Amino acid sequence: MIHYQKGSYSRDGVRLGATSPALLHGAGFGEILYHNGRELCHLDLHLDRLLHALRSYGVPYETVDFHDVVTELLDRNGLRGQPARVDILYPLDSGTATPVVTARPHEPKPYKAYRLCFCEERHLSALAGHRTANGLFHHLARQQARARGFDDAALFDMEDNLLEATRGAIVFEKQGVFACVDSPYRQPSIALDIARRVLDILPLRIPQDDLPDFRHAYILNSLIGMRPVVSLGETGFVPDADACNRVSEAVLLTSAS
Repeated sequence: MIHYQKGSYSRDGVRLGATSPALLHGAGFGEILYHNGRELCHLDLHLDRLLHALRSYGVPYETVDFHDVVTELLDRNGLRGQPARVDILYPLDSGTATPVVTARPHEPKPYKAYRLCFCEERHLSALAGHRTANGLFHHLARQQARARGFDDAALFDMEDNLLEATRGAIVFEKQGVFACVDSPYRQPSIALDIARRVLDILPLRIPQDDLPDFRHAYILNSLIGMRPVVSLGETGFVPDADACNRVSEAVLLTSAS
């Protein structure tokens, strides 16, 4: 896979200093974007969030014309006209942070329904307010869930209130009312922000014991749009294709396809 780093395109590995915070501590910020075969979805929203995170922590950084870089990467990786996942990363090295950009194939699964298990461990951090590169806890929870035959794991806070899945926000519905998790320890979600333009979604605390009160559940991220969750732990939910299609069209920009 060809990637972009420091003004050049290369098949070699990403270059980091031997004592860089990125190498020693997994330090950095990043965004995952979807290219739907025609356009890069919501690049402006992702860049706003990414650069805001860098500024919030006083990290000096360089920018490039990300649209041009991604277009070139799609060509060089043979992905023009195809669905692709694009990562824009700012690993923290010595001095000014510079972006690393990658593009790889992505296989859409527009009919997939998700099964989530509970993650029994807890991990809370003020860094949850930004998309950081330090996602080891989420990675391990997801790997453990898949080893048990689930698609993902649901994460909870210390009081057993739901936070999110390891790879997306979670939304619920009952009696026509949509609800999402209200917590400073939930990661920000552009897909959820877009969903709130389509649906009236109320922020709520959602204790684990309240899950059976809801009829529908959904998982959202920038690669899948919004898809139904049919089970979360031992609680089952009825799939809701209409809401999923409406939100996914807005997140994945599929209306012109």
